[in-house]
Amino acid sequence: MSQDLDRRHFLSTVAAGTAAVALTQQAEAQRRQPTPAAPVNFAATRPAGFTPLSHPGQVVRVNKPNSLRPGGLFPKPEDARAMVNRAVIELSGRPDLASAWRAFVHPSDRVAIKVNGLGLRNMASNKEVIEAIAEGLVAAGVPGTNIVVYDQWDSFLRCTRVTSRGMPAGVRLVSHNGTALSPETRVASGRTQYATALMDATAVIGVPLIKDHSLCGFTGAMKNMTHGSIKNPEAFHRHLCSPQIAELYSHDAIKSRVRLHVMDGFKAVYHGGPRDSPEHRVALECVLASTDPVALDRVGSDIVDQLRVAHRMGTLEARGLPPRYIEQGQAMGLGIADRARIQTRVVAI
Repeated sequence: MSQDLDRRHFLSTVAAGTAAVALTQQAEAQRRQPTPAAPVNFAATRPAGFTPLSHPGQVVRVNKPNSLRPGGLFPKPEDARAMVNRAVIELSGRPDLASAWRAFVHPSDRVAIKVNGLGLRNMASNKEVIEAIAEGLVAAGVPGTNIVVYDQWDSFLRCTRVTSRGMPAGVRLVSHNGTALSPETRVASGRTQYATALMDATAVIGVPLIKDHSLCGFTGAMKNMTHGSIKNPEAFHRHLCSPQIAELYSHDAIKSRVRLHVMDGFKAVYHGGPRDSPEHRVALECVLASTDPVALDRVGSDIVDQLRVAHRMGTLEARGLPPRYIEQGQAMGLGIADRARIQTRVVAI
């Protein structure tokens, strides 16, 4: 009997010791496990009490003949400034430049200007337009140190010809180069990372161009913001980039930040884009402004189609490249694609 008790005591002691060791090992394993990262909030926070002006379906187009310098490549600085200023004033309905820009940005905003240098030097967002936008932001009370001009690659940014010397004091020029990026996120079509220059801003001004595109028909306001602001644009080019462009734009990283697009329409490429195609590049000498990227892309794609027809080419749809993402943008609530609901106000100066 005594031996049985001793044996039972021994076995229970061993079992207790084994359980204690297992619990200790489990606790140590849990301690070593990385703490789950807190969910990333990709949405921008607007300045308290500020609601930026939004005009769905409205586009302002400002035309000025002879606004390009001799040679037809770059705008005259004074004309570009006058056209950008007039477009912003007309769209805002405000009486002067400072109050017009304050309809879209607040003095405490951190503003990113997204330019487009993919078409290289002769078909990039023009520095004269970019400088006018930066000057307007400063007039609205945004410090130069709170303004950044960015694009995807250093070479693209250089193609805009913009330099710190021509900008208000404190404005920075940056490229994300596929490395300065936010944490990974996803849309329905796949995973990506958005540019830090975008994420650090509370407000964004897009400076797109008017170009056809060999993969999606047209590239304008929406695609300038999406494929130029992510790590892996090549992963979002299938099926005419639809619905990918609309999905990427609808993500909080972009949708919560973009306040205005100022489309550089001094020149347009109607075939051979998105790179520059000199034989299919024409002078338009206009600037367009809208808070609605879908409506602006509809207007821009119609301009490309009109140019194609004028040069005895088929429309984008006839070529098999209808910009379907524009309708998808409307379906996702990003703006108005229906031509009958878009109001384009044309101003000549």
